[in-house]
Amino acid sequence: MKNFQLQFGGKITNKLQHQYKQSENWKKGAFQNLEKTEMDMSLGKIPAVIYKQLTKKGQKPKTNLPIIPFDKAAFLTPTEKAKFVWYGHSVVLMNLNGKTILIDPMLGSDTTPIAPFDNKRFSKSSLDLIDDFPEIDLILLTHDHYDHLDYDSIQKLKHKTKKYFVALGLKRHLVRWGVDAELIKEFD
Repeated sequence: MKNFQLQFGGKITNKLQHQYKQSENWKKGAFQNLEKTEMDMSLGKIPAVIYKQLTKKGQKPKTNLPIIPFDKAAFLTPTEKAKFVWYGHSVVLMNLNGKTILIDPMLGSDTTPIAPFDNKRFSKSSLDLIDDFPEIDLILLTHDHYDHLDYDSIQKLKHKTKKYFVALGLKRHLVRWGVDAELIKEFD
């Protein structure tokens, strides 16, 4: 896997760590969720989850799911209504008031690049969709989990994207991947 190390993005430097600690959401040595969030996954439950993942039948379709070709002309045709194309999980391409916005562009082939086994998409060539996308006015990145942020997708998008709005801490990944820092605005 040639991009394995790059997939993890930029490292947290002392300077960045100092910046993050200035956030009003940094308490007791870590970021705190604004809403109460239950993370009830004890160590004892992990083997059962892994076993279920590896042995459960019917988790994958028998054939690849088709990808409907992107109709750029229809997408860009002016209208008073917003247009949305959902590409699964968190990936949404929208045309809103004449602006093209892409949310959490994870279109890479491996949906879990840190798992012990490849976990390929149910569709082939999802990255090729990006070739047909129009110029992107804004990419919005909500967080840096592997299923929301993908090195290969950003490599294909960075030459056609004008601006990035990202959650605090994500800028370092994009900069490491060659995105111009001036195009990135972090939000806490």
